[in-house]
Formats: sequence, C-alpha cells, structure tokens
Amino acid sequence: MERKAVSRKEAAETEIRQLLACVREFHGDRPYKIEALAEAGGMSVSGIRTAYKDGEVDTVALRVGRKPDSRRFRPPAAGTTRS
Repeated sequence: MERKAVSRKEAAETEIRQLLACVREFHGDRPYKIEALAEAGGMSVSGIRTAYKDGEVDTVALRVGRKPDSRRFRPPAAGTTRS
C-alpha cells in the first residue's frame, strides 16, 4: 500500500511539473504570471522558476506537437545533453 502511495505522489509531482512547463513555456505571448502560479500552487516564485527542467519542456513539446512559445526556454548549450 505504501509503495502505491509513493508512486501516485511521484506521478502527481511529475504532472505538476509538466503543467507548469506548459503554462509557462507554451502559452503564447501572455504566459501565466509567475506570481499567480506561485499563489495557486502554494509555492514561492523561485520555486515555480525551478520547478521544471528541460525534460518536462520536452515532454510537453512532444504532447502538444510544437516547440515552446516562450523565450524563457533555452536550448542546451552545444555539447550538452538534456535530462
């Protein structure tokens, strides 16, 4: 039972990171304001800024079938890999 709960919690955390990536990186010219997301998610502004990584952005890009709209997303530097 405990293992199942841990798995569900991890899945929820993954989904939250992907949702944050989606609303911050794929929402066109007017992405959700970071302050509003922080308040809604019970997180700090800095927590929202670091909540998702390139991997979540890549996953969302595959799901929506396009590249991020945002200038906040930066491709990895030459010679590096995404995690």
